[in-house]
Amino acid sequence: MFETSIKDQNTVEIEATGLSSDGSGVGRDESGLTTFVFGLLPGEIGLIEIVERKKKWQRGELKKILRPNPYRISPPCSVFGACGGCQLQHMSYEETLKWKKIWVEEALRRIGKLNLDEIKVHSTLGMDNPWRYRNKARLHVDREGKIGYYQQKTKTSIEFSDCLLISERMKGWIKSAKDNLKNHQPNIFSEGFNLTWRENKNGEGLLVIERTNDNGWFKAIEPNGLFELKGDIPGSGLKGMGQDSLSGTKEGAYFTENILGLNYRVSPLSFLQVNSIQTEILYKKALEYAALTGKETVFDLYCGIGTMTLHFARKARKTIGIEENPYAVGDAKLNAKINGIDNVRFIQGKAENQLAPLVKSGKKPDVIVLDPPRAGVDPKGLEQIIIASPKRIVYVSCDPGTLARDLGRLAEGGYTVKE
Repeated sequence: MFETSIKDQNTVEIEATGLSSDGSGVGRDESGLTTFVFGLLPGEIGLIEIVERKKKWQRGELKKILRPNPYRISPPCSVFGACGGCQLQHMSYEETLKWKKIWVEEALRRIGKLNLDEIKVHSTLGMDNPWRYRNKARLHVDREGKIGYYQQKTKTSIEFSDCLLISERMKGWIKSAKDNLKNHQPNIFSEGFNLTWRENKNGEGLLVIERTNDNGWFKAIEPNGLFELKGDIPGSGLKGMGQDSLSGTKEGAYFTENILGLNYRVSPLSFLQVNSIQTEILYKKALEYAALTGKETVFDLYCGIGTMTLHFARKARKTIGIEENPYAVGDAKLNAKINGIDNVRFIQGKAENQLAPLVKSGKKPDVIVLDPPRAGVDPKGLEQIIIASPKRIVYVSCDPGTLARDLGRLAEGGYTVKE
């Protein structure tokens, strides 16, 4: 896929010495300009066509590999390189785990200005089988009516016959739903529609069909655009549960999941970790770091539907969860009731606005748990955390860069980053 014999004035040879977090190889041209090349692995030399130039960096397209990396493998997916869903299928899984650790270390050092000699950065906890693990697939309809994941850095959808990240069952649901919708709701095959499939460990799931308005904001769940998915035969359980706005959810139209022995009911638009297997490993590690004895008060900021909050509540004296999404807060309260956990309270609102009033009212946290979105913690929130002065902070992050930034600020506020 990268082969060509073309070489012109816009083509250079680049040796990749690093790997960016989006999967691009990083090297320098003869002038020393930093160059990003998707598909080029560290240690490889490639023939590169420069496609974008900036003052301090440039981006190139890999035309030919002149010296391959021994960790290079053949991508198992037929649309890898076009689809934007995966970035490193051409690198062995074991090597990707090493680079994930490197990304964290580099972010802590470069962005957080932290001393790595004083921090224990563990090896990445990988999977035995890193395929077919996603419990969620979000596909987009482009202007040509194609349904798929977006191509990298575009709004063009890449159609696929199989995605190796989702289950065989979900793959069947997607095919069945496409056929079903073409016959009964052809209007969905127009730009601005998004289709999200979700699946639990029992093989049950939901299909949510949303559309955006002219400003790009999600306007509504399309009428007749909420489906329950059940059964092993693809499409056999496709049942419409129509809803024409985001103001409410019809009874029964929920996604359910069990995590470490607790049952969770999830609204169609609420967040849930997409890797069910690694979620349990993640939560066990968070509980280990919290080191609860049963005497503590725990604040779980950005708590979502309470997936971690309820596990902390089982080991703490009292737990308070704060979440901005009102649908998630409704789920969280219901989940506490379902699991018979009564030493927990959920508050709807932004963490940076709700923390200070709690502390002023005399509710002091011994442990604060953070699981923010990719943008990290609001600066005001970090200030309030430092003022609240919990003995321990457990930070769960999906982005090493914003994690490092926030840890740096907490370190300036008197905290020590341990592990």
